[in-house]
Amino acid sequence: MIKAQSKFSIIPGLFYNGAGFSDEVNGFGLIVGLEYMQRQNHFFSIELRTKYGYYFFDDGIGWSFDAGDNQWNPPKNPGEARVKYSLFSPQIGAVPKFHYHLDETFSLFLENEFSVGLMKGSFEYKGLSDKVNFTEPIFYYYIGAGIEYQLSDWSLLGSIGYSTLNFRDKIRKHQPMGYTGWIPNQSAGLLINVIFKIPL
Repeated sequence: MIKAQSKFSIIPGLFYNGAGFSDEVNGFGLIVGLEYMQRQNHFFSIELRTKYGYYFFDDGIGWSFDAGDNQWNPPKNPGEARVKYSLFSPQIGAVPKFHYHLDETFSLFLENEFSVGLMKGSFEYKGLSDKVNFTEPIFYYYIGAGIEYQLSDWSLLGSIGYSTLNFRDKIRKHQPMGYTGWIPNQSAGLLINVIFKIPL
């Protein structure tokens, strides 16, 4: 019997999007996508990808709680301006991919993601007791390289690359009138995806 290869695959997974340091912006979330490939082992595919991410930042001015030692630690950067926020960001985008098949098991790919979405959350500024709430549209581009490992009926994929996502302009836009505190760079930078590919 000949089993027809599905042209569509569902893509569930996880992602990390951040600068990679504790005092920089960091984000984690879920991926759900639908990929179309004309035929098995084709050089090109395109994916409709949705993401649901949570981003957070604290520049090290506030006290932090160490669960291991069960105690509060003093600020890492006393005397500097404080910016702290947490965001929820649903996103949707198109992801064209180019594939190079090494053999029946392994293949390499280059992916480009063009995404739009919303960022919804609140900022906290040094010396102000009230949070600044906001909802803003966002757009970003991501380029990355990855590897696919083909198993019996599904695949495991991992990719890493650069994301243009940056929250600095949004923070400046919503800062209180007259606020002159320093706002650090808010580039999320690194993006890592770990996903599964399951033919429909």
